Amino acid sequence: MKKICPVFKNLSLALFFFFAFFAKAFAADLMSLTATPVRMGDDFSISLAPGEKKQVQVKVRNGSSETMTIESAAIDFVIAEDGETPMSIDKSQTDNRWSLASWLTLAPAQHKLASEEVAAVNVLIEVPKDALPGGHYAMIYHRPVNTSLSGESGSGISQRVGTLLYVMVKGPIVEDASISRFDWPKFLENGPVNFALNIDNQSDIHINTKPNVKVYNMFGKEVANIDVEAKNVFPKSQRTFNGTWSRVWGLGYYRAVAEATYGNQGKVMSATAGLFLVPVKLILLALIVILVLTILFLALKKRKESSAMLVGSDSALNSEKNPESKNEEPDQSEKKD
Repeated sequence: MKKICPVFKNLSLALFFFFAFFAKAFAADLMSLTATPVRMGDDFSISLAPGEKKQVQVKVRNGSSETMTIESAAIDFVIAEDGETPMSIDKSQTDNRWSLASWLTLAPAQHKLASEEVAAVNVLIEVPKDALPGGHYAMIYHRPVNTSLSGESGSGISQRVGTLLYVMVKGPIVEDASISRFDWPKFLENGPVNFALNIDNQSDIHINTKPNVKVYNMFGKEVANIDVEAKNVFPKSQRTFNGTWSRVWGLGYYRAVAEATYGNQGKVMSATAGLFLVPVKLILLALIVILVLTILFLALKKRKESSAMLVGSDSALNSEKNPESKNEEPDQSEKKD
């Protein structure tokens, strides 16, 4: 068996990695697409009655250095279990309560974009007369169609960017949400205090809510007012809201009250939790210091008393050794007599 020349082998590896890196960089440059806006209608600005029509517009930008043909299409989506990641829904799932894609017409559906060119896509929304009241959701996505790297399989590099479209159909809408879990620690030695709220939305439409947490000490005085970042919560799903109370040191019981408003009627959901904030190690350290100081004080006091007793004993001993000194004055008085 012939041995491969080390120089040839190293050269081959270098060329392989060079071309692999070049192909990856070229693909990343080629697939640089941007869709704007990221979301549309999540502020309930697109509210239509059954049978009503409305036209909106989205844009796509080719950020690569090459000319590309871009295809635009619409697909239904729901939110994953994490409450944040959008997941596309296959068209075969016709029973999707929140479907919107079939109501949309895109024009034009294809663009040829030069480098840094931006194209506008007109989106016509046609709400069926029998549409169910509540929220309906779709993703308007864009992808390149003139490159072998645009495949959606895991074997190639792919990119699909888009705009999430939120449409509210008018009618009798159920609005029902609650704080299903309030993760607030029960005991801590010191802060900061991290907490989490789990909001369960059982409404017919998504809600946009911004929780607020107020903290009260054992005397009922408000010591903190914490605003948590606002988020959308998809219908029939839950989402977690995280926050932090920056308080580091405290002593005693603290009660936290979480509240969040939602819906057109300004409904309020709330939850309460309690925390004992006790710096055990700090208290033990203080007690140890006090104990050591007390022991030192008692030891010094005992030493001082012992020194005083020793001085008294020495004086008594000297008096016993010289008894004639006590009778010296009476002898002088007898002489006077």
